[in-house]
Amino acid sequence: MAQYRVVNADGDVIESKEFADATGAYDWLKTVEAPDDQLGVAMQVLDDGEWKNFEVADGGTNTNPSADA
Repeated sequence: MAQYRVVNADGDVIESKEFADATGAYDWLKTVEAPDDQLGVAMQVLDDGEWKNFEVADGGTNTNPSADA
């Protein structure tokens, strides 16, 4: 299972959770108490000991993931 977290624009962790796949993590992101239209909110995945962006809010409804993995 992979660990995911949601961070705000200041880099503060809002919430974190483990998921078996990215689909579950993305569905969870929609329920986290952070508006999806807030600029700078990101979902990150722990990859080989390093947090990497999995999804980043661009100030509007974001339908395209911007992975930097």
